[in-house]
Amino acid sequence: MAVYSYNEQQAVVAEVVEADGVVYEAKGIYHPFLGAKAVRNDFTIDDGNYYIVTGANMAGKSTFLRSIGVNYILAMNGMPVFAESLRVSVFNLFSSMRTADDLSRGISYFNAELLRLRQLIESCKHAARTLIILDEILKGTNSLDKLNGSRLFLQEISRLPVSGIIATHDLELSKMEDDAPSRFHNWCFEIELGGNITYTYKITPGVARNQNATYLLKKIIEEI
Repeated sequence: MAVYSYNEQQAVVAEVVEADGVVYEAKGIYHPFLGAKAVRNDFTIDDGNYYIVTGANMAGKSTFLRSIGVNYILAMNGMPVFAESLRVSVFNLFSSMRTADDLSRGISYFNAELLRLRQLIESCKHAARTLIILDEILKGTNSLDKLNGSRLFLQEISRLPVSGIIATHDLELSKMEDDAPSRFHNWCFEIELGGNITYTYKITPGVARNQNATYLLKKIIEEI
């Protein structure tokens, strides 16, 4: 810990506060592995609220979610964090980001997703307060089934003392803000399409308008 603190002179000490709910207020937060080239973001998580993060592939969604989680773990261990400032309370953290199948145990990718969500529910049921970080719920199924399942899961988990950040490619999931605007909020990582793709890596309110999969695939097809 001493060597880490010495080597990371740019990191700062987080403020840990006493609170009944989830407190997460970050200024200029970024992922430690990115160093000087990191794009910093401000983000606040309110207790009992959910943040649906949309954006194109490679736009920065997963890295942002990891930044939120990694810096919280650092703060809880008394380590400096990678942000201009970070103010947090003590709560349970549960993430589901890199679920994998297991052929040796006969567990398919979709089954692994379901098992992870079951673990999440059990964990949240026995914790006073939890922040969940999810990167694409039910990635292993078809689009419509995935959307319906994701919506159902979020509706039910919101009955528990849980706050959440959910990255998704399903723009339809952003309509949950229309049904419950006081609890569900849309944020996005937007890109600009032109001669080249411009990635800002800045999170902003709203729903992403531009996607890049078809655009990039067309570039590859042109080479055939």
